[in-house]
Amino acid sequence: MFQKTRIRLVTLNVIVVFLLLNGLGSAVYFTMKYRLYSQVDRELAKVAQRLMVDPLPRLQRNNEDQFPYNRMDRKKFNEMDRRYALIAWDSLGTAIGTAFGERLEPEDLPRFRSVAKQDGIETLSFNGETFRVHTVTMPKKVIVGDRLQIAMQYQVVYNLAPEQNMLSSLLYVVAIGDAVSVVIAIVAGLFLARRALIPIQVSWEKQQQFIADASHELRTPLTAILVNLERLFRYPDHTIEQESEKIMIGMQETRRLSKLVADLLTLARSDSNELQIMKQKLRLDELVQKCTQVFAQMAIVKEINLETEIEQPLEIVGDEERLHQLLVILLDNALKYTNEGGKIFVSCKREGQRVTVMIKDTGIGIPKDDIPYLFDRFFRVDKMRSRQTEGTGLGLSIAKWIVDAHHGKIQVSSEEGVGTSFYLSLPIK
Repeated sequence: MFQKTRIRLVTLNVIVVFLLLNGLGSAVYFTMKYRLYSQVDRELAKVAQRLMVDPLPRLQRNNEDQFPYNRMDRKKFNEMDRRYALIAWDSLGTAIGTAFGERLEPEDLPRFRSVAKQDGIETLSFNGETFRVHTVTMPKKVIVGDRLQIAMQYQVVYNLAPEQNMLSSLLYVVAIGDAVSVVIAIVAGLFLARRALIPIQVSWEKQQQFIADASHELRTPLTAILVNLERLFRYPDHTIEQESEKIMIGMQETRRLSKLVADLLTLARSDSNELQIMKQKLRLDELVQKCTQVFAQMAIVKEINLETEIEQPLEIVGDEERLHQLLVILLDNALKYTNEGGKIFVSCKREGQRVTVMIKDTGIGIPKDDIPYLFDRFFRVDKMRSRQTEGTGLGLSIAKWIVDAHHGKIQVSSEEGVGTSFYLSLPIK
């Protein structure tokens, strides 16, 4: 699935890059072509205007070899490039002579006449060459060879070979640039798509693992409840007292199932940002004291010494219900995994603009390799032990969410056989 998505992203990226580069290249190409042609047209118009006002240079017959025009003509038309040529036509549409520098073959002259039906500037291509032609209709006497004739129409012709070469080079550069850019876009797209899909893939894998773990956790209590209900039907004449053990097991699994569903609902709402944190001023020292008093009675039953060191007063802004849930999760874990005769120490004090809470126990401890995964959902250090203590592996995930929602930090330090310490740091405001 991710491979197909990656290919689609790369393809879309290449198409977008290709279209953008082609659009930019086309814009540059046509802009350059317009500017070159406009410059040529201005020169053609300037030359045509000079020809209308000044005396014409001496023309040569169209069947003679090209020769330079005289000194006076060179002086008057010294700005003329050798790529320009002048063609004079009589009233019958016959070329009577040419002038200036561009060599025009006599057999090519009718090609210019065929497109010069009216005054203006046109583009003509033949024999692999492109010309810009400016036609002016104006009766005027000219000297062709040694004879005086009357020309009815004139054409100033410019060979666009240099401009065409420049445009061809530009088009070649644009094409090469497009090809190189497409290759770069493919390589970069593959790399960026892979990097972009990593968080999604990790999230997908976690979701799949979460679904599998949740299904397993839900199936276990449901199976226990179903088995015990089936046993009750085997002996319909038994009294409630006789089947009390099976009923008790069913009730325990029901409570466990209810807690698991509540934890799952809490995490689901936190992921979708539907679970709001209701922040208000509260006394954190009183909240810690209240929680420890409840667990102190349970610790006495288990013969565990629970000590506290709580600084007063400690006022912060937070959600009292969620902070109470956080403390219950941590104290419950400490009580579960501390053996008889052990010790639990709880401290709460102010450090600058933050309040720190430490819950330290002398329990079984956590392997160092498992500490980075401690806040993952359904993660258990010892699954068999967690089963005996009715754990679901969701408590610390909820605790981490509560701390993050309060812009706090939670850290863990542990050593197997020595104990575990949880450090909470919450901002006062």
